[in-house]
Amino acid sequence: MNYYRAIIIICLFALFFGLDGCDSFGLPSRAKEVISSSSANSDLRRQFIISSIPIITLGLPAEAAETTAEAIRLISSKTIPGLGPPDIYYPPNFVGRWKTTRVISSSDDVFFKELQDRGVKLPIQVTSEMRFVPYNAGKDFQQQETNPDSNTVPAIADRSFNEQSYYAALSEEIGRLYQQSSTKSSLPSIQRCDWTPTNPNVLALEYSDGSSKEIKVTKRSSDVSNDGSNLFSSEFRRITVVPPSSSSSITGGIPSVYKSRVLTKWRQVSGSNDVIEGIEILYNEQGTLGDRNSDPLQMGSNGVISSLYGGDSKDLADWRSTKTKILMERMK
Repeated sequence: MNYYRAIIIICLFALFFGLDGCDSFGLPSRAKEVISSSSANSDLRRQFIISSIPIITLGLPAEAAETTAEAIRLISSKTIPGLGPPDIYYPPNFVGRWKTTRVISSSDDVFFKELQDRGVKLPIQVTSEMRFVPYNAGKDFQQQETNPDSNTVPAIADRSFNEQSYYAALSEEIGRLYQQSSTKSSLPSIQRCDWTPTNPNVLALEYSDGSSKEIKVTKRSSDVSNDGSNLFSSEFRRITVVPPSSSSSITGGIPSVYKSRVLTKWRQVSGSNDVIEGIEILYNEQGTLGDRNSDPLQMGSNGVISSLYGGDSKDLADWRSTKTKILMERMK
């Protein structure tokens, strides 16, 4: 294809500067005849060709990316204003099903704080499945998992499948730990999950107790190493939670909206395409620091944050973090 591009450029050069200036390029004789026959109306033809240059050059297919990193950066460069890349794109070797082991090592999030108050201590190990598909797989993921081009096309995460699989495994593990701690409790099961790869920024969940949750990505960024073995991503999200309806209300309870951010880093293990390690840090906004006025580290005249921000620290957002180690092993 580069050959034809060169011929077009040489022909345009000849139309403007004559054939003598093009002999060193090795212009084909047929091209010289075409150019010579057009000399009578050269001015008109030059104007026509100038206007046609964008059409001629854009009509030729662009060169394919030579490396995984180039392919991912090329797709990610098609950003949406205010949002960033349309999705997080992974190296092609991510395509397929993975046995995923998550170790939740530490958290001050309210959810895990309540678990610890009931006798369930961290770390917690959760084993589930994750699925990645070629980014151009369309809606029929089942047929596209065996796409012959999947080893060259960047991948995206099947967020619906991954969320349901992880939630079910987490619920099962928490139930098992509750039995050991003689405390009875369980998480409501997911009844419905709405997500589409053509609009990957919204994931809507409905639970068996009548509650619901919507996770909407508001901004994202990602970066990949030159050899494609390491990937980093960041997503800001807005989460809307609707509690179950009460006996006096037909609809759900009063919704609560909070901000969230998830940072993830992936790394191939010893260059293997079948084992990938990851680290995830999840930040959830839970009220303001003023709600933590019993914590001497956060508030009070001698508090660390108060010493930095003064009396206004009580209005700062209270971010709680959860740190998780991830190990993915390809399922044969």
